Amino acid sequence: MHSSEFYQQLSSLPQTYSWDIEGNQSIVGTGKRGKAKGLAFNPVTAVAHRQGHGEYATNKRDTIRAGKAIGLSKTFVENLYQATTNHSNRGHSQVVRGKLRSALEI
Repeated sequence: MHSSEFYQQLSSLPQTYSWDIEGNQSIVGTGKRGKAKGLAFNPVTAVAHRQGHGEYATNKRDTIRAGKAIGLSKTFVENLYQATTNHSNRGHSQVVRGKLRSALEI
């Protein structure tokens, strides 16, 4: 899966996830229905869960595992994780965070 395909998958996630910006400016989603109700997701783990690859935690290790399951490169997944957790507000992280927020409409 390429980055453009990932952003398309992310923007087509159903409304079963409630996305919000946390206090430390991290992007967090919460499941609203079914088995995912009340569970926390980040964009990568939400796409993996939606595609049927199971449930993953929102830490870096599980995010990389979820990205590997859906066919993303490790570098891209690390960039997504840094953008999701507000690791930096400079350069590539800022661009990726903008694309994530645009795809999620938050």
